[in-house]
Amino acid sequence: MKRTKVLTLSMFLLSCFICACVPSTAVKGTDTDTNKAAENANTFEPFYVYEDFMSSKNHYAPSGWMGDVANLELDQSCSQNMHDGKSCIKMRYNAEGLKQWAGIYWQHPANNWGDKKGGYNITGATKLTFWARGANGYEIISEVKIGGISGDYSDTDVAWLKKIKLTGSWKKYTIDLSQSDLSSISGGFCIVFSKKDNPKGCTVFLDDIRYE
Repeated sequence: MKRTKVLTLSMFLLSCFICACVPSTAVKGTDTDTNKAAENANTFEPFYVYEDFMSSKNHYAPSGWMGDVANLELDQSCSQNMHDGKSCIKMRYNAEGLKQWAGIYWQHPANNWGDKKGGYNITGATKLTFWARGANGYEIISEVKIGGISGDYSDTDVAWLKKIKLTGSWKKYTIDLSQSDLSSISGGFCIVFSKKDNPKGCTVFLDDIRYE
């Protein structure tokens, strides 16, 4: 009996020792992974679609014109009441076309509809932000989107905002990308206007479009 008790006690102490060691290693690995993820998020530098006209920080080209393209005007060097810097984007939609909508994709490379290798890996960004205002204060952007280009080299994700009602003052807008796969994004920014939302057309200003 004494020998049995000794063996039982020895096995109990050995099992306690093993259990004490295993959780310690597992927890340490989890903390390290969490710290690395937090570090990556904290070190992500703003990735601009548009900072200023001809800025070296700009990415993507406004080459993907859609809908009633003849009824949409784009000025990337507008110096009228910018939000920041030396210039902003001015867009005018006159709502007279047959399709009753128009928009532009900022693409990489230019004119890439998923048939070319391209796109940027923007992993680490958790949102896209941009500033916008209307010329009069009642304008509506029908849709702002990132990603969504399909084809042989399709975007890895898509996210959007719809029915954005502008004011006459600059306001910051945000698309949440915290759960998005941004490993390959060719359609860096897309904006759409429609006659339904703007029966008389509209003039809209944009600035500081960037991934954060």
